Amino acid sequence: MKHNNLPAQLQQLCTVLQPFQFGVGGSCLLWQLGLDVAPNDIDMVCTEQDFAAICQVLQPQFSLQVTPAHAEYVSAHFARFSREDWPDIELMAGIAVKQADAVTNWQFNPQRCHWQDGICWMPPADWLQLYQLFNRPQRVAQLRAYLLQLRGQII
Repeated sequence: MKHNNLPAQLQQLCTVLQPFQFGVGGSCLLWQLGLDVAPNDIDMVCTEQDFAAICQVLQPQFSLQVTPAHAEYVSAHFARFSREDWPDIELMAGIAVKQADAVTNWQFNPQRCHWQDGICWMPPADWLQLYQLFNRPQRVAQLRAYLLQLRGQII
């Protein structure tokens, strides 16, 4: 893992953002699930209604990075925050991806998130959908294998 303080950093971040509807996902989620992943950033999804307020909370502590527009990722809201000795935070809301001539929207459901050890995690099934949408086949395969193994343990 690139950042040794990741659990404490995630807890600190989630404590500050507790009044809002959000969840941590991406490589941090895979790492938390015990998959062989070394997170380089913190992917967070929030509601469109909370995006601006979360940005306001983060800006005094983190610097907002200018991110160029992306041809395929056409989400309503995206911001990247940086701070020394922290992984970058990528905050997304109103997620949408353009494929060919069609735009596929993905709906964040904060009620599906759960708190564990002071961190608000998104469900793995949501990130399976997102990784499919983002065309990340390796991540899709990792999550599929995890979810199939989990399902086998439950049955």
